[in-house]
Amino acid sequence: MNLNDDTDDLVLLENALVVPPGPETKSKWQPSGVLDGSGALVENSISWSTSQSKVNNPPEMPAPKTVKDISGTYMFAGISYGHFGHFITESLSRVWALDELRDKIDGLIFTPKFQMRDNLRPFEVYREILDAMGVDLPIICPDGPVRVSKLYVPKQGFGLGDLIGGSEKFRSYIQKYAGSSIPSKGAEKIYISRSRLPSGRGGLLGESKLEEYLTAEGYEIFHPQYETKQDQLSQYKAARNIIAVDCSPLHLVGYVGNSDQRVGILTRRSMDFGKMFTQQLSLFRGIDCHVIDALVNDWLPANSNRPSRSSFGEVRFSEMYRQLKAAGLIEGTTPWEDLTQEERDADLARIAEAHKLAFKPFKPDESYA
Repeated sequence: MNLNDDTDDLVLLENALVVPPGPETKSKWQPSGVLDGSGALVENSISWSTSQSKVNNPPEMPAPKTVKDISGTYMFAGISYGHFGHFITESLSRVWALDELRDKIDGLIFTPKFQMRDNLRPFEVYREILDAMGVDLPIICPDGPVRVSKLYVPKQGFGLGDLIGGSEKFRSYIQKYAGSSIPSKGAEKIYISRSRLPSGRGGLLGESKLEEYLTAEGYEIFHPQYETKQDQLSQYKAARNIIAVDCSPLHLVGYVGNSDQRVGILTRRSMDFGKMFTQQLSLFRGIDCHVIDALVNDWLPANSNRPSRSSFGEVRFSEMYRQLKAAGLIEGTTPWEDLTQEERDADLARIAEAHKLAFKPFKPDESYA
């Protein structure tokens, strides 16, 4: 899939079938999408994890008695995800078409990632995000196949991996609408912390020590999960300096930020997410990004074998200090001290207790050999 090819990137169908996944599976990869009158999958309704990896595949033509009719004109908006990071990236990836369709359609139709007790729940949870993105139309997320009188189907304009740069139309929409109604409010320097997240979410070893160092540099420790979505966006608009590990809130910074901002992206796992976020933030908003890589090792939950969102990064604070200062994100003249082995092991014991799970090193643990 090529985001830069806008050939037929918005098609209009009559009596199209929107087919959600069935109730029998919880997998992300499953049959769903839009079928035309002949039963063929409409290409624009394919969602992509990367330019080479499809999320959905052609569903079977549903039995006529299972299909509900919906009159009016709607836009197919893709897959609804409950996960915050996937919702704000993949579920919003077709909103660019609203710039052309807003006054022509009665609402949006999503298919759920999988059937929930209430398929509209994610849209209630993320209502403030939708409002800030200019998504102000009624939403349908059916639990069974529906036939729509008229259905616009736009091509995906944004995503993860090599889709993070977005299409020109998606970027233009974001620059025009995202956060335009949200006031800038909050501290000028923030660190987006993970230190108070619930178990199952990874982060950095010794994050409390990092917070002490950054507080001394005038940074406010920001815990987004305790703020309303609107207040998060207000803060991301207001901050001049932002430091964070490679995490989902940076996508929101990429939506509502500005070219006067400087962002330090701390590498917390052996994955190339810093480059991905840099691409989004710089292309969308002209933000000055710096990948700060002081990673020494990944500490993995004992039941996994690779770095993931649940792993914890062990870093050298002395190297982090050097890189942050070179980037102009801190000014102190006293170098930061690394965690001692005792401090590191105590933090490993703390997170093991919090997660009720042991952690193991991804690479041989030679940090203090």
